[in-house]
Amino acid sequence: MANLELMKTIRQKRIFIVDDNPYWVSLQTQMLKELGFENIITYSNGTDCINHLHLNPAIVFLDYQMEDKNGLEVLQRIKDYYPGISVVFCTGQPDLGIAVSAMKLGSFDYLPKENLNSKKLSRVISALSLQPVSYSKVY
Repeated sequence: MANLELMKTIRQKRIFIVDDNPYWVSLQTQMLKELGFENIITYSNGTDCINHLHLNPAIVFLDYQMEDKNGLEVLQRIKDYYPGISVVFCTGQPDLGIAVSAMKLGSFDYLPKENLNSKKLSRVISALSLQPVSYSKVY
């Protein structure tokens, strides 16, 4: 029952999807809405995400390859801004080196796009909901 309450709480938090592929953004948004999330903000590039971190997202789903910055650069800026923001890489780049770098920089998980579905998203979010995380920046 406690896990159910934690899931309800995290569903109310803000989620960023950062990806320059409109199809993927639409698909991932749909999957998150099916899981009960409504406070979803999308950005087509890393710069816009970085410029809106003051909105205190609980989770950032982050692509690796974007036009202005790669996902590792954006991840580093997110963690510099506030380490408590959970970042999940969702990328079409099935590169072990990128995955290892993302995890070293503080990504919570690394999910290849080609086999991502609502069930996998739900598992990751459930694991995140068990983390003792503060969702606002500490000054």
